[in-house]
Amino acid sequence: MKALVLGGTGFIGRRLVSNLLSDDHDVTLATSGKSANPFGNKVSTLAIDRFSRDSMLGAFAGNTYFDVAIDTIGYRSLDVKNALEALDGKAGKYVYISSAAVYLGNSGIMSEESFDPEKVENMKPGLEKAYHEGKKVSEAYIFENAPMPYAIARFPNVLGYDDSTMRFQDHVSRIINGEEFLFQEPEGRRNCVWVEDAGRLLSWLATTTNAGIYNGASPDAMKASELVTKMAEALEISPRISHGQEKSNSRYSAPTDFILSVRKAEEKGFRFNRTGEWLGEEARMARDHGKQSPNSQDYSNSLFS
Repeated sequence: MKALVLGGTGFIGRRLVSNLLSDDHDVTLATSGKSANPFGNKVSTLAIDRFSRDSMLGAFAGNTYFDVAIDTIGYRSLDVKNALEALDGKAGKYVYISSAAVYLGNSGIMSEESFDPEKVENMKPGLEKAYHEGKKVSEAYIFENAPMPYAIARFPNVLGYDDSTMRFQDHVSRIINGEEFLFQEPEGRRNCVWVEDAGRLLSWLATTTNAGIYNGASPDAMKASELVTKMAEALEISPRISHGQEKSNSRYSAPTDFILSVRKAEEKGFRFNRTGEWLGEEARMARDHGKQSPNSQDYSNSLFS
């Protein structure tokens, strides 16, 4: 299978590409070249400026055809629109990374039906002012206009030792430095996703006939204070944790349950790892390897400033 990856050198993208290569797929990275290509001559590369419509149209103007295109860097609907127009007739399937941010305002257990992109109003691309709006309108645009079959993966917080938002490394550093974590009561439960599982889910969606929208997360949910405690246990450190009415100082904290159901993917045969199977090793790797990724949170925020 010939796979095009828009991005592919980032936090999740590297895991996706590794999975595709391990299954002997032919991979092309469409990238600006600002981030190093860790795969060398195992992949082909195609230079693009994701934020230029002319660059996108020009990059795919030839006769090259891809069985699937996976979009790891689609933050805004205008960029998704440009990608779909450029890939019309050039790709057999489109796979898009969305976010649990589309469920913003909801609580409890959320299935894929908890946000319906068909019901998004004022869908004109380019008007979004925030990350969650960008993902919502991008999904709506794909639903309405995609010229090929598509699949969408919705992820909550993606955890790993080289987290591009730097949240995970920040928590590990604070545990090691003995800083106090404050958690506001009541404290809700939420689930997260291991970056390796995120990469596997995208590869699974890209290389199978599965289509539509899929949540991707570890099936177990816990409070942020429990997550920090488990990270600290793996580091053999007693964490400093307090509860009260002060605002939480953990970016993993939520006042209500915010849990993604993964029943749909699991019923199709995909297995997500439970948090305890990977959290400790990722915490130890963050301790040993330090901060290794550029801050994608700052980058995505800049797109909506």
